[in-house]
Amino acid sequence: MKTKTRQKENIWIIEIDGPIKSGMEFDLADELETCLHQSDVPKIIVDLKKVPFINSAALGIFLNIYKEVEKKNGRFALCSISPDVDNLLEITKLSSILETFRNQEDALDSIED
Repeated sequence: MKTKTRQKENIWIIEIDGPIKSGMEFDLADELETCLHQSDVPKIIVDLKKVPFINSAALGIFLNIYKEVEKKNGRFALCSISPDVDNLLEITKLSSILETFRNQEDALDSIED
């Protein structure tokens, strides 16, 4: 798993490349935490376009970051989700909690408003 983080205006975009497997989720958590603490009202988009698999620990990290962002009245979203990852979000019922978008452009349009 590799991550590429960039900022567009006041929105952090984290693009992940590769499966998120055991041990890798700690790097992801560090990256998300860094973005979370960069502003009083964090806005974070995680692009999963190149992620074929996510383990349960990574799902837990997404949920924890979502809760922290919500406390600060920010926005946290996932986008470009593969069918397998989308299925996992459905099974775990996280799709009803986490904001998801078809692609990065849709996520940016929604969060910028």
